[in-house]
Amino acid sequence: MPDTATAETVVFIPGLTSTGALFGPQINSLKERPIIIAETCGMDSIEAMAKRLLDHTPEKFALLGMSMGGYVALEVIRQAPERVSRLALVNTNARDDTAAQTQLRHTQMEIAKKGGFHKIASMQYPQLVHPARHDDTALRQVVFDMAAEIGPEDFLKQQTAIINRPDQRPNLPAIQCPTMIIAGEEDSLLPLDRCREMHDAIANSKLHIIPDCGHMSTLEHPVHTSELVQDWLAS
Repeated sequence: MPDTATAETVVFIPGLTSTGALFGPQINSLKERPIIIAETCGMDSIEAMAKRLLDHTPEKFALLGMSMGGYVALEVIRQAPERVSRLALVNTNARDDTAAQTQLRHTQMEIAKKGGFHKIASMQYPQLVHPARHDDTALRQVVFDMAAEIGPEDFLKQQTAIINRPDQRPNLPAIQCPTMIIAGEEDSLLPLDRCREMHDAIANSKLHIIPDCGHMSTLEHPVHTSELVQDWLAS
C-alpha cells in the first residue's frame, strides 16, 4: 500500500447524472490513497468544469474521467498538462457531439423541462448497461439514485455542456503522460473505434476492452475495472 502522506491524489470525474457512487468499487479498493470526486454540477460548460477542478486539486494528481467525465479530463489536460501525472479515459471519446446525439439530448431535455425528469433514468438505463444486466435491480437502483441526486436543473446544465463540448482529437497527440483507455466491448453508446482512435493518437497509452460490458464498466465489472485502475496507478 502507498504511504498516505506521499501517495498520489486520484481525481475521479463522474459522467452525466452520476455522482461519486459511479466509482464506489474503485474508491474502496484505493483506501490508502487521497481521493477527490470532481464537481460537475452548477456549470453548463466542459471548460468551466475543468477550470473548477484545477482550482480545487493539488498541484499534481492522477486523473480518471468516465463518459462525460472523460470530456472534462481531456479539457483539464489541455488546459494544464503539467498538472496531470497520469490519465485514465473510461467509456468515453474525444469527439464532439453528432447531430443525432444532440437531437436526442434536446428531446430528453424537453422531457425534463416539462417535469418528466424522473423518466430519464428509465429511458437511459437500457443503453447504459450490457443486455444481460437490464434486469439487474441493484445496478439499476444505483443508476436511479445517482440521477435523483443530480436532479433536473443540473441534468440540463450537464447536457448543455456535453452538446457544446469541443472536439479534442487535435489535442490528443500532445498528451505525454501515461494514459489508460477502458472500453466496454458492447457499449451501445460508444463504438469501439472511438476508443481505438484515442489509443492510436496518444503515444503513451494502453487500451483495455472489457468483454460482456456496456457503458458502465466501473459498476458492471467492478473487480476487473478496479484491478485495471490499480495497475494504472502502479505503472
